[in-house]
Amino acid sequence: MDDKGRVAIPSALRATLEKNSGAPADTKDARVAILSAHESDRCLIAYDEPYFDQLFARLSERAEQFAGERGEADSNIMREGIGPGENIAFDPSGRFVLPGFLGDHAKLTKPGYAFFYGVGNVIEIWDPRTLLDHPKAPEIMKSACRYHLAEKKVTL
Repeated sequence: MDDKGRVAIPSALRATLEKNSGAPADTKDARVAILSAHESDRCLIAYDEPYFDQLFARLSERAEQFAGERGEADSNIMREGIGPGENIAFDPSGRFVLPGFLGDHAKLTKPGYAFFYGVGNVIEIWDPRTLLDHPKAPEIMKSACRYHLAEKKVTL
């Protein structure tokens, strides 16, 4: 991340977002995503609009499943699951400005490094130190983070 708060989505992950957008390839409309806080971990997630629709439906169902005594849905399920999401637009090289609150929440400081990790329908964006210190993060993910840091000759 540079001193202006810009980060770049790696090309393979960016291509998937563009393909899933439904917009004509290599257009401004294809280069959009939703960025939000992860439901339980101290990182961010980015995903396309079709995945948002799936996520919303799944969380709505879960919120109804855990309705309170008077039948009201558990609003915290939606609050934590969707979080403070923001639409972001990225340029052809994948760069976008990380929104201040979301960057602060994920401990992504500028200038600094962000680790992008594709997980199915979402891209997780981590502060490398936060990931490496996470007690439940899988070792393969930590290993990938260490590899990419070493490739860039970065020591934490």
